Amino acid sequence: MNRRRAAALLLALAIAAGCGRSDPERELRATIDAMAQAVEKREPAAFLEAMADDFSRESGAFGKQEAKRTLVAAILRNEKIHVSAAVTEVRIEGDRAFARVRVVATGGAGLLPERGQTWDFESAWRRERGQWKVFNAEWREGL
Repeated sequence: MNRRRAAALLLALAIAAGCGRSDPERELRATIDAMAQAVEKREPAAFLEAMADDFSRESGAFGKQEAKRTLVAAILRNEKIHVSAAVTEVRIEGDRAFARVRVVATGGAGLLPERGQTWDFESAWRRERGQWKVFNAEWREGL
């Protein structure tokens, strides 16, 4: 019985020690996952929380308001949405980060998706009040 208690205590201490440390890459990946889940849950406000107020796209005039309009239009057009976001690269540099993400989204009204699209994103992130915020992104449609 003493061995079980000692093992349980060591496990609890290991978990507590792990929770106390910040893992910026894990946090960034969790933020990207939360953004995908927000789209699926049809919650644009939750998605937009991860975007900096000064968000921009390098290749054109596309900011946070345009992202909101695009997201709301997709939600209105599709009764059901599924989003899969696969992070393919992360680079952390202090309070800044770079992430490449492959996104596959499908939507429609029935059991099977009626439409789908893939995108490859290159995104720049920064810490704002302890949270990762995407402030710049470039993307292209996949095959």
